[in-house]
Amino acid sequence: MNLSSMVFLLLVSICSLITSLNLLSSGCCYFMDWELISINSASIEMALIIDWMSMMFSSFVCFISSMVLFYSGGYMSGDYNIGRFMYLVLGFVLSMLLLIISPNMISILLGWDGLGLVSYALVIYYQNEKSAGAGMLTALSNRVGDVAILLSISLMLSLGGWNFYFYVGEESLNSSYVVFLVVLAAMTKSAQI
Repeated sequence: MNLSSMVFLLLVSICSLITSLNLLSSGCCYFMDWELISINSASIEMALIIDWMSMMFSSFVCFISSMVLFYSGGYMSGDYNIGRFMYLVLGFVLSMLLLIISPNMISILLGWDGLGLVSYALVIYYQNEKSAGAGMLTALSNRVGDVAILLSISLMLSLGGWNFYFYVGEESLNSSYVVFLVVLAAMTKSAQI
């Protein structure tokens, strides 16, 4: 299973790199927006952006993940739960890809929480006391980032929308608060305390 997953991620990496270079040379950007719910004047939307930069980051994520799967296939060959580990790594990759192609705070929150849950499951994979302590540290530091993301969502809702493209180039104090909260959340994600 790890070989097929590795080859699949390597092919996705190559396709993403080719797509990135094509989008860079053509100057195109694809934006997909689905309105899920409309409540009064606020709507909950699922938005995805496909541009050269998101495809380049996706290519790097898939390439690095394919190398992780390649290395772990030899390193963990005697492990009985290697399939569970592979599914966790693939869940991590899917959450990271959702986070990369999301210009909307709601879809970013979905990718963010997916990364938090899968990170916790990967940290406690060996199920001993040391990994349980490290998993608790990961979960608690991720909750600080969750609070910052939720505060930025509520602030953006009061400003009129959850998409980042509404605030590009705007230099208001509220936009600075949103940027500060998102940067604070990003700093808590790695759990390197």
